[in-house]
Amino acid sequence: MRAVLVSLAITAGLYVLIVALAYSFQRNLLYFPDQTVLTDQQLNEAEFSAVSITAEGTGKLLSLWRAPTDPTKPVIIHFHGNAGSPALRLPIYQAMAQDGAGVLAVGYPGYGGNPGSPSEEAFYATAQAHYDWLIARGYSADQIVIAAQSLGTGVAIWLASRNDASGLILEAAYTAMDDMAQRQFSILPAKLLIKDRYRSLDRINEINMPLSWIHGTNDELIPFAMGQVLFDAAKEPKTSHPIRNGGHNDLWMRGIDALVRSDAQRFVASD
Repeated sequence: MRAVLVSLAITAGLYVLIVALAYSFQRNLLYFPDQTVLTDQQLNEAEFSAVSITAEGTGKLLSLWRAPTDPTKPVIIHFHGNAGSPALRLPIYQAMAQDGAGVLAVGYPGYGGNPGSPSEEAFYATAQAHYDWLIARGYSADQIVIAAQSLGTGVAIWLASRNDASGLILEAAYTAMDDMAQRQFSILPAKLLIKDRYRSLDRINEINMPLSWIHGTNDELIPFAMGQVLFDAAKEPKTSHPIRNGGHNDLWMRGIDALVRSDAQRFVASD
């Protein structure tokens, strides 16, 4: 009996240690920044420029920008997922701008050589600063389309719940990051421990603009069914684009750039 009790105590101690480590290092398990910075030559060849936008609590952040070719084209403000950087997604941003749309690819704190550390609060401040930057440059809310991938959808939904825009495009959206954490770490009380919750399901009904939802039916990270729950909770008008057999990271290889461009233009044209 003593041996059993000792074994249980050791097991419990190890479990508590794992929980403590998971809590302490959780942001290292959530954010995977890349520090690549594009050269002036690379930016010029892609017809983008680097812009510096100041976010409250962080400072000056480097983001990528291409202005629209004419006033009838949308200006897409884009929030990428938890890994990489805007530099690594340059081909995606070029595809978005293919028909003449403007694109502001948001650089997060701690990503792409930027100062600061990634967190929910820091990302929200960054989102607002970039939206305000567009407004200050004379782009109206009717011309702005908010778009995002994966983790970035939580940032985009927060921004759309507080600001006007012509539409919202969500790729591989989730209900909340605490839901995702519990799914990924089912043996831990992850939902109670997580700091950055990104509670999109609590905000989606506050959004008063057209919604486009794109999700792979075989998404191995964020289940299609989870995205469906979020989509169902959103107000009309809304459009779903299930990508048959699509995974989490292959949607742009499956041609969703045409969906993003057409929906962005449709949102602007309807205003």
